[in-house]
Amino acid sequence: MAQGQSGDGLLRWLLGGLAVGGIVLGLLIAAYAIGYHRGKGHATGARPATTTTAASTPQPAPTTTETAPTTTPAVSPAPLAARGKQLYTSDGCSACHSLSGSAGAGPTLKGLAGSTVALTDGSTVTADDAYLARAITDPDAQVAKGYQPGLMSAAVASYGLSGKPADVQALVAFITAQR
Repeated sequence: MAQGQSGDGLLRWLLGGLAVGGIVLGLLIAAYAIGYHRGKGHATGARPATTTTAASTPQPAPTTTETAPTTTPAVSPAPLAARGKQLYTSDGCSACHSLSGSAGAGPTLKGLAGSTVALTDGSTVTADDAYLARAITDPDAQVAKGYQPGLMSAAVASYGLSGKPADVQALVAFITAQR
C-alpha cells in the first residue's frame, strides 16, 4: 500500500511540474509575441516590402523643361502628430507623461512645447523642437527639475529612438499639438 501511495505522489509531482512548465512556456511565448508586435514597424522604420513583376516595373519619368522649386515642401504636422500619438500610446509614454496636466513620473505634455523648463542644474531652457527631440533621444542630458535622471532613459532604451529620427519627429509633433 505504501508503494502505491509513493507512485501516486511521483505522478502528481511530474504532472504538477509539467503544468507549471507549460504555464511558464506560455508566458514566455506571450512576452515574446508582445515584444515582437511592439517593435514591429519601428525597429527600422521600414515599410513592408513589395514584390515587383514585369508588368509593374517602374518606367523612367518623362523629362520636362520646367525647373523644380528650390524650397522643400513642408510636411504637414497632422500626419506626424497622428503617428506621434500612436507611438505615445503603443510605446507606453502615457504611463509617465499625462496629456491632462496632472503630475506623473514624468512631466505632463500639456502645454510643454514652447514653455520654459527649469532643469535640475538650476538653468532653464525653452521646450522648442530641438529640446524635445533631445529629451526623447537623450533624456538624461537635461533633466527637468523635480524629476529623477535615469527613469526615462531606462524606459526608452529598448526603442533605440536615437536611430529613428522619423519617430522622434512624430513624437515632437504630437507633443507640440498638446497646447
